[in-house]
Amino acid sequence: MKEYRPAELPELERLGRTAVCEDGSLAVFWTASGAELTLTATDLSMEVDSQYGSLELWIDVMIDGECSQRIRLPRGRSHIPVFQGMDATRERVVRILRDTQAMAQDGVSVLRILKIETDDGAVFRKAEEPALRLEVIGDSITSGEGAGLERQIEWAPIVFSAIHSYGYLTAEKLHARVQILSSSGWGLYASWDANTDCALPPYYNEVCGLASGEKNASFGAQAPWDFASYRPDCIVINLGTNDSGALKNQDRWTKEEYQPLFIDTAVSFLKNLRAKNPQAYLLWAYGMLGNDMAGWIREAIDRYVRESGDGRVSYFEFANCTEDRLGVRYHPNRLAHEEAAAALAGEIQRVLSRN
Repeated sequence: MKEYRPAELPELERLGRTAVCEDGSLAVFWTASGAELTLTATDLSMEVDSQYGSLELWIDVMIDGECSQRIRLPRGRSHIPVFQGMDATRERVVRILRDTQAMAQDGVSVLRILKIETDDGAVFRKAEEPALRLEVIGDSITSGEGAGLERQIEWAPIVFSAIHSYGYLTAEKLHARVQILSSSGWGLYASWDANTDCALPPYYNEVCGLASGEKNASFGAQAPWDFASYRPDCIVINLGTNDSGALKNQDRWTKEEYQPLFIDTAVSFLKNLRAKNPQAYLLWAYGMLGNDMAGWIREAIDRYVRESGDGRVSYFEFANCTEDRLGVRYHPNRLAHEEAAAALAGEIQRVLSRN
């Protein structure tokens, strides 16, 4: 058997915002992030390291687009057998994906891919260039909360799913790469419980800045993101649902007080997205669990266009989930994500063909 560090394999595709550590391992923080290998081999396994506080990490092992394993990782090192005794003449595409979203509330939450192990005759190939590159920014809906398990009521990592989320499914439909930045309960300006520290825009320029603390930092979470390493053709923003919750469930602001805070933040965020991604189309896709903020989002987009002259931005509204499309904790279930992905994929094709 041969062993490789991820950094030693130029054919290895880094999926999502990840960081290469000094020892050559790959640190993974966000949902649907990880590594992809295109290879011919009879045997393949991986060694991983899982570090977390109280919120365990789950991974998906994908072979040619099928989920062959969904694994709850213990703390520390684990050996993951991917396949054994397979036809050495057949090429396969293997993905190891973090199923669990970035967990800001845990002291440390990192998956590291330490080693790739194959038979001596294994041959790796660089993956073909994807048709598109996408980036999706959102909250629990984007993290796939309720798409992992649909009949449980606890808020726990097991109820999340990367591969059944609309962002991942949209990418699959478009034969695209995708990187997803999302956190349950977080918003554009404030979280569902009116915490302004739990907002995505301030952390956008870092690998995974919401993963705070020295341990996460030691693995590269808080380092500046290299925007040249991944140039999305389309950035999808699905933020606003938790801001609506901040208004409904708290008395910190009146609606009149919150509106300018929300709109100013949205305009500033769009400007930062454009500055960091000059080539990308910006698509604010909102909904599934209500559309209370739609008017403010449209107002922010209109103001951004007036101030910047940028015409490569638009608004798209998801259909709201009916009762039979809701899973755990009143979040979209798998069928809802599939329908949202179909609608979003069509809209992305439409705006990109037009632009």
